[in-house]
Amino acid sequence: MLTDLDGTFLNPVGKINQANLDALELLHKHGIVRAVCTGRTLDSSREVVPRNLPFDYLIFSSGAGICEFANEKILCRHELSKADILLLTNYFREKQIDFSVHFPIPNNHFFYWFSGPVKSPDLISRLHWLKEFAIEGNDELINKLESATQLLAIVNDEQLYMFEELRNSFRHLSFIRATSPLNQGYTWIEVFPKDVSKGKGAEWLCNYLSIPWENTVSLGNDYNDIHMLEWTATSYIMDNSPEELKARFKTAPSNANDGFAVAIKQWLGKLEARSWESPLRGLPLLA
Repeated sequence: MLTDLDGTFLNPVGKINQANLDALELLHKHGIVRAVCTGRTLDSSREVVPRNLPFDYLIFSSGAGICEFANEKILCRHELSKADILLLTNYFREKQIDFSVHFPIPNNHFFYWFSGPVKSPDLISRLHWLKEFAIEGNDELINKLESATQLLAIVNDEQLYMFEELRNSFRHLSFIRATSPLNQGYTWIEVFPKDVSKGKGAEWLCNYLSIPWENTVSLGNDYNDIHMLEWTATSYIMDNSPEELKARFKTAPSNANDGFAVAIKQWLGKLEARSWESPLRGLPLLA
């Protein structure tokens, strides 16, 4: 079982409803592996899902890193090369948009930031909430970086064309679109090495644990969950998701109405209806 966090497992104020905790325990009773799959960094994930929660694995930074949930032992990590960092930094600076370059795992909550002629409200919010991790970038600092986990660009609706432009121009990299959790009207374009996405992270973990694909289920609510939702055998999208996503996947109630718990019970019910004495271990996905 794989589940996204914000907008999926967490309620609208970022807390965990008791029904969702009960659903995690129910999964444990069925012998099912429970994994968080989030765009948050490892450090940021711990703000909302402490180690004592009943999860088994944590896929963080949209699949750039995977660790054991309780002890944070890193099992898998990916990094951008120095050459790619320079290429992307030049591209974003020419476009005069706000972006950040994130340190290698496990310190990728630290980042260098750059702004266009005028800082966007979204960047201003990020610098306010993440001020202890934010360092204003310059050529000297970028040239000293040997690797990075990701770059994150902030675009408004008129600049969203850059998502496809980037995908066509840098085909050797992975580009993930996510709705900004800070300000309406802004989208984050996250750039990773080629084999990074929530779907690739889910696939890696399933192979690592020898979990059959047919026993996988994921739950999400946003664009950065698409690869995960497309990869798993069963997928649920929350009712608080964009309409175009709800048209593509099974819809569960919103995160305000225990959608995670409802979807898990429905999935387990279908397994039992198919007369599986005990379902083989499956994976959770989180947006």
